[in-house]
Amino acid sequence: MKNILFFTFIIILFSSCEDFFNTTLKVDPPPHEDQIVTSAFFTNADTNLQVLVNRSTAILENNNRDTRNLEDATIQLFSGEELLTSIPFNTNPNQSVYNYIERGTNVTFEAGQEYTIKVNHPDFEESMATVVVPDEIIPFRIDLEEAAVVDEFGDRNDRVTIEFNDPPGEENFYEMSIFSIRTLGNGDISFERNFINTLDLNLRESFSGANALSDEAFNGQTYKLQLDINRYEENGEEIETFLVWRSVTKDYYQYSQSVRLQNDAEEFGPFAEPVSIRSNFENGLGLFSINFERVYPL
Repeated sequence: MKNILFFTFIIILFSSCEDFFNTTLKVDPPPHEDQIVTSAFFTNADTNLQVLVNRSTAILENNNRDTRNLEDATIQLFSGEELLTSIPFNTNPNQSVYNYIERGTNVTFEAGQEYTIKVNHPDFEESMATVVVPDEIIPFRIDLEEAAVVDEFGDRNDRVTIEFNDPPGEENFYEMSIFSIRTLGNGDISFERNFINTLDLNLRESFSGANALSDEAFNGQTYKLQLDINRYEENGEEIETFLVWRSVTKDYYQYSQSVRLQNDAEEFGPFAEPVSIRSNFENGLGLFSINFERVYPL
Protein backbone atom coordinates (compact mmCIF):
# COMPACT_ATOMS: atom_id res chain seq x y z
CA MET A 1 0.00 0.00 0.00
CA LYS A 2 2.88 2.34 0.88
CA ASN A 3 4.49 1.67 -2.52
CA ILE A 4 1.26 2.50 -4.35
CA LEU A 5 0.94 5.79 -2.45
CA PHE A 6 4.60 6.64 -3.16
CA PHE A 7 4.28 6.07 -6.93
CA THR A 8 1.01 8.00 -7.00
CA PHE A 9 2.75 10.95 -5.32
CA ILE A 10 5.63 10.84 -7.82
CA ILE A 11 3.22 10.82 -10.78
CA ILE A 12 1.33 13.83 -9.39
CA LEU A 13 4.61 15.65 -8.70
CA PHE A 14 5.96 15.22 -12.24
CA SER A 15 2.58 16.11 -13.74
CA SER A 16 2.60 19.33 -11.74
CA CYS A 17 6.17 20.14 -12.87
CA GLU A 18 5.23 19.59 -16.50
CA ASP A 19 2.26 21.92 -16.16
CA PHE A 20 4.52 24.48 -14.45
CA PHE A 21 7.17 24.53 -17.19
CA ASN A 22 4.53 24.68 -19.94
CA THR A 23 2.82 27.70 -18.43
CA THR A 24 2.45 30.59 -20.90
CA LEU A 25 2.36 34.11 -19.54
CA LYS A 26 0.64 36.80 -21.56
CA VAL A 27 2.33 40.15 -21.07
CA ASP A 28 1.06 43.29 -22.76
CA PRO A 29 3.82 45.48 -24.27
CA PRO A 30 4.40 48.82 -22.53
CA PRO A 31 2.42 51.78 -23.88
CA HIS A 32 4.21 53.64 -26.67
CA GLU A 33 3.86 57.18 -27.95
CA ASP A 34 5.55 57.96 -31.26
CA GLN A 35 8.29 60.59 -31.23
CA ILE A 36 10.45 62.21 -33.87
CA VAL A 37 13.87 60.54 -34.11
CA THR A 38 16.61 62.64 -35.74
CA SER A 39 20.18 61.73 -36.70
CA ALA A 40 22.32 64.69 -37.76
CA PHE A 41 26.10 64.15 -37.62
CA PHE A 42 27.87 67.18 -39.14
CA THR A 43 31.56 68.07 -39.43
CA ASN A 44 33.56 71.07 -40.59
CA ALA A 45 34.54 69.01 -43.66
CA ASP A 46 30.99 68.47 -44.89
CA THR A 47 30.07 69.49 -48.40
CA ASN A 48 26.63 67.96 -47.83
CA LEU A 49 24.40 68.27 -44.76
CA GLN A 50 22.65 64.92 -44.27
CA VAL A 51 19.84 64.26 -41.80
CA LEU A 52 17.71 61.19 -41.11
CA VAL A 53 14.25 61.93 -39.70
CA ASN A 54 11.87 59.14 -38.75
CA ARG A 55 9.52 58.17 -35.95
CA SER A 56 10.00 55.80 -33.08
CA THR A 57 8.14 52.48 -33.22
CA ALA A 58 6.57 50.18 -30.64
CA ILE A 59 8.14 46.81 -29.81
CA LEU A 60 5.72 44.72 -31.85
CA GLU A 61 5.34 47.18 -34.74
CA ASN A 62 6.79 46.46 -38.17
CA ASN A 63 10.17 48.24 -38.02
CA ASN A 64 10.37 49.03 -41.73
CA ARG A 65 12.23 52.07 -43.00
CA ASP A 66 9.50 52.97 -45.46
CA THR A 67 6.89 53.12 -42.68
CA ARG A 68 9.16 54.91 -40.17
CA ASN A 69 10.66 57.68 -42.28
CA LEU A 70 8.91 61.05 -42.15
CA GLU A 71 8.59 62.87 -45.47
CA ASP A 72 6.81 66.09 -44.50
CA ALA A 73 9.31 67.48 -42.02
CA THR A 74 10.86 70.93 -42.03
CA ILE A 75 14.50 71.02 -40.88
CA GLN A 76 16.14 74.33 -40.02
CA LEU A 77 19.71 74.97 -38.89
CA PHE A 78 20.47 78.07 -36.79
CA SER A 79 23.56 79.84 -35.52
CA GLY A 80 22.22 81.63 -32.49
CA GLU A 81 19.04 83.30 -33.78
CA GLU A 82 20.27 83.40 -37.40
CA LEU A 83 18.73 80.89 -39.79
CA LEU A 84 21.58 79.36 -41.79
CA THR A 85 19.64 76.98 -44.01
CA SER A 86 16.59 74.76 -44.40
CA ILE A 87 17.63 71.24 -45.36
CA PRO A 88 15.41 69.89 -48.19
CA PHE A 89 13.88 66.44 -48.64
CA ASN A 90 16.07 63.92 -50.48
CA THR A 91 14.40 63.19 -53.81
CA ASN A 92 16.83 60.33 -54.58
CA PRO A 93 16.33 57.93 -51.63
CA ASN A 94 18.21 55.10 -53.36
CA GLN A 95 21.43 57.12 -53.19
CA SER A 96 21.48 57.59 -49.39
CA VAL A 97 19.92 56.35 -46.16
CA TYR A 98 19.40 60.00 -45.19
CA ASN A 99 16.03 61.38 -46.23
CA TYR A 100 16.98 65.08 -46.01
CA ILE A 101 20.12 66.37 -47.75
CA GLU A 102 21.51 69.77 -48.67
CA ARG A 103 24.12 69.10 -51.35
CA GLY A 104 26.96 71.54 -51.91
CA THR A 105 26.21 73.46 -48.73
CA ASN A 106 27.71 76.88 -48.05
CA VAL A 107 27.33 76.47 -44.28
CA THR A 108 30.60 76.54 -42.31
CA PHE A 109 31.08 75.76 -38.62
CA GLU A 110 33.28 77.62 -36.13
CA ALA A 111 34.81 76.30 -32.92
CA GLY A 112 33.08 77.57 -29.78
CA GLN A 113 29.98 78.61 -31.73
CA GLU A 114 26.50 77.40 -30.72
CA TYR A 115 24.25 75.81 -33.35
CA THR A 116 20.65 74.62 -33.12
CA ILE A 117 18.68 72.27 -35.33
CA LYS A 118 14.86 72.39 -35.29
CA VAL A 119 12.67 69.64 -36.75
CA ASN A 120 8.98 70.24 -37.34
CA HIS A 121 6.33 67.82 -38.60
CA PRO A 122 2.51 68.20 -38.70
CA ASP A 123 1.99 65.15 -36.48
CA PHE A 124 4.48 66.01 -33.72
CA GLU A 125 5.71 68.78 -31.44
CA GLU A 126 8.77 70.68 -32.56
CA SER A 127 11.95 68.72 -31.78
CA MET A 128 15.22 70.58 -31.32
CA ALA A 129 18.82 70.21 -30.14
CA THR A 130 21.67 72.65 -29.51
CA VAL A 131 25.42 71.96 -29.54
CA VAL A 132 28.62 73.94 -29.14
CA VAL A 133 31.34 73.04 -31.66
CA PRO A 134 34.45 71.74 -29.84
CA ASP A 135 37.88 73.27 -30.32
CA GLU A 136 39.99 71.54 -32.93
CA ILE A 137 42.95 69.70 -31.39
CA ILE A 138 45.59 68.80 -33.98
CA PRO A 139 48.21 66.07 -33.40
CA PHE A 140 51.82 67.29 -33.62
CA ARG A 141 53.13 63.84 -34.56
CA ILE A 142 51.67 61.14 -36.79
CA ASP A 143 53.95 58.28 -37.87
CA LEU A 144 53.43 54.98 -39.67
CA GLU A 145 56.05 52.29 -39.06
CA GLU A 146 55.66 49.25 -41.29
CA ALA A 147 55.99 45.71 -39.86
CA ALA A 148 56.76 47.17 -36.43
CA VAL A 149 55.10 44.56 -34.20
CA VAL A 150 53.92 40.95 -34.22
CA ASP A 151 50.32 40.18 -33.24
CA GLU A 152 48.99 37.15 -31.34
CA PHE A 153 48.68 35.20 -34.59
CA GLY A 154 52.33 35.73 -35.54
CA ASP A 155 51.51 38.27 -38.27
CA ARG A 156 53.51 41.45 -38.77
CA ASN A 157 51.46 44.59 -38.07
CA ASP A 158 52.11 48.21 -38.92
CA ARG A 159 52.10 50.70 -36.05
CA VAL A 160 50.56 54.18 -36.20
CA THR A 161 51.80 56.57 -33.50
CA ILE A 162 49.83 59.73 -32.70
CA GLU A 163 50.88 62.43 -30.22
CA PHE A 164 48.88 65.51 -29.26
CA ASN A 165 48.57 68.09 -26.48
CA ASP A 166 45.29 67.83 -24.61
CA PRO A 167 44.03 71.23 -23.39
CA PRO A 168 43.88 71.55 -19.58
CA GLY A 169 40.85 72.33 -17.44
CA GLU A 170 38.17 71.05 -19.80
CA GLU A 171 36.65 67.80 -21.03
CA ASN A 172 37.82 66.75 -24.48
CA PHE A 173 36.77 63.83 -26.63
CA TYR A 174 38.27 62.34 -29.77
CA GLU A 175 37.45 59.79 -32.43
CA MET A 176 39.70 58.17 -34.99
CA SER A 177 39.63 55.59 -37.75
CA ILE A 178 42.12 54.32 -40.33
CA PHE A 179 41.32 53.34 -43.89
CA SER A 180 43.28 52.28 -46.96
CA ILE A 181 42.81 52.68 -50.70
CA ARG A 182 44.19 49.82 -52.78
CA THR A 183 45.14 50.18 -56.42
CA LEU A 184 45.24 46.68 -57.88
CA GLY A 185 47.55 45.51 -60.63
CA ASN A 186 44.75 45.82 -63.19
CA GLY A 187 44.03 49.41 -62.17
CA ASP A 188 40.92 48.68 -60.09
CA ILE A 189 40.58 50.61 -56.83
CA SER A 190 39.14 49.26 -53.59
CA PHE A 191 38.41 50.92 -50.24
CA GLU A 192 38.86 49.16 -46.89
CA ARG A 193 38.64 50.20 -43.26
CA ASN A 194 41.56 48.93 -41.19
CA PHE A 195 40.79 47.23 -37.89
CA ILE A 196 42.67 48.90 -35.03
CA ASN A 197 44.36 46.78 -32.36
CA THR A 198 45.77 48.52 -29.29
CA LEU A 199 46.75 47.96 -25.66
CA ASP A 200 45.64 51.49 -24.72
CA LEU A 201 42.99 51.09 -21.99
CA ASN A 202 41.62 54.60 -22.59
CA LEU A 203 40.57 53.83 -26.16
CA ARG A 204 37.00 52.60 -26.65
CA GLU A 205 35.23 51.09 -29.62
CA SER A 206 32.89 53.59 -31.23
CA PHE A 207 30.63 52.71 -34.14
CA SER A 208 31.10 52.36 -37.89
CA GLY A 209 34.58 50.94 -37.33
CA ALA A 210 35.92 53.95 -35.41
CA ASN A 211 37.48 54.28 -31.95
CA ALA A 212 36.71 56.90 -29.31
CA LEU A 213 38.86 58.50 -26.63
CA SER A 214 38.10 60.60 -23.54
CA ASP A 215 40.77 62.72 -21.82
CA GLU A 216 39.48 61.80 -18.35
CA ALA A 217 42.74 59.98 -17.51
CA PHE A 218 45.19 62.50 -19.07
CA ASN A 219 43.50 65.91 -18.98
CA GLY A 220 45.94 68.70 -19.87
CA GLN A 221 48.80 66.35 -20.72
CA THR A 222 50.71 65.35 -23.83
CA TYR A 223 49.33 61.97 -24.89
CA LYS A 224 50.71 59.27 -27.18
CA LEU A 225 48.52 56.71 -28.91
CA GLN A 226 49.89 53.56 -30.50
CA LEU A 227 47.54 51.84 -32.93
CA ASP A 228 48.39 48.60 -34.72
CA ILE A 229 46.86 47.68 -38.09
CA ASN A 230 47.29 44.72 -40.41
CA ARG A 231 47.51 45.58 -44.11
CA TYR A 232 47.80 42.61 -46.47
CA GLU A 233 49.80 43.60 -49.54
CA GLU A 234 49.88 41.54 -52.70
CA ASN A 235 52.42 41.80 -55.48
CA GLY A 236 51.64 44.60 -57.88
CA GLU A 237 49.35 46.44 -55.45
CA GLU A 238 49.73 49.99 -54.23
CA ILE A 239 48.27 50.92 -50.84
CA GLU A 240 47.60 54.43 -49.53
CA THR A 241 46.59 54.61 -45.87
CA PHE A 242 44.88 57.53 -44.11
CA LEU A 243 44.04 58.57 -40.56
CA VAL A 244 40.67 60.24 -39.90
CA TRP A 245 41.07 62.34 -36.74
CA ARG A 246 38.12 64.09 -35.06
CA SER A 247 37.57 66.36 -32.09
CA VAL A 248 34.02 65.44 -31.03
CA THR A 249 31.35 66.70 -28.66
CA LYS A 250 30.60 65.03 -25.32
CA ASP A 251 27.11 64.11 -26.55
CA TYR A 252 28.59 62.36 -29.55
CA TYR A 253 31.10 60.45 -27.41
CA GLN A 254 28.36 59.31 -25.01
CA TYR A 255 26.16 58.35 -27.95
CA SER A 256 28.94 56.24 -29.48
CA GLN A 257 29.47 54.41 -26.19
CA SER A 258 25.76 53.76 -25.70
CA VAL A 259 25.52 52.30 -29.22
CA ARG A 260 28.50 50.05 -28.47
CA LEU A 261 26.94 48.87 -25.19
CA GLN A 262 23.64 48.13 -26.93
CA ASN A 263 25.41 46.10 -29.62
CA ASP A 264 27.25 44.14 -26.93
CA ALA A 265 24.00 43.54 -25.01
CA GLU A 266 22.25 42.16 -28.09
CA GLU A 267 24.65 39.20 -28.06
CA PHE A 268 22.96 37.99 -24.86
CA GLY A 269 19.54 37.84 -26.52
CA PRO A 270 16.59 37.72 -24.09
CA PHE A 271 18.96 37.76 -21.08
CA ALA A 272 20.39 41.18 -21.95
CA GLU A 273 19.65 44.23 -19.84
CA PRO A 274 18.16 47.16 -21.77
CA VAL A 275 20.55 49.95 -22.80
CA SER A 276 19.37 53.52 -23.34
CA ILE A 277 20.83 55.27 -26.38
CA ARG A 278 22.12 58.79 -25.64
CA SER A 279 19.88 61.53 -27.00
CA ASN A 280 20.20 65.32 -26.90
CA PHE A 281 16.87 66.34 -28.49
CA GLU A 282 14.03 68.09 -26.69
CA ASN A 283 10.58 66.67 -27.55
CA GLY A 284 12.16 63.85 -29.49
CA LEU A 285 14.96 61.32 -29.72
CA GLY A 286 18.23 61.16 -31.62
CA LEU A 287 21.52 62.98 -31.75
CA PHE A 288 22.78 66.23 -33.24
CA SER A 289 26.54 66.81 -33.33
CA ILE A 290 29.09 68.97 -35.09
CA ASN A 291 32.66 67.66 -34.97
CA PHE A 292 36.02 68.84 -36.30
CA GLU A 293 37.57 66.38 -38.73
CA ARG A 294 40.87 66.12 -40.60
CA VAL A 295 42.21 63.37 -42.85
CA TYR A 296 45.96 62.72 -42.76
CA PRO A 297 47.84 60.54 -45.26
CA LEU A 298 50.15 58.10 -43.48
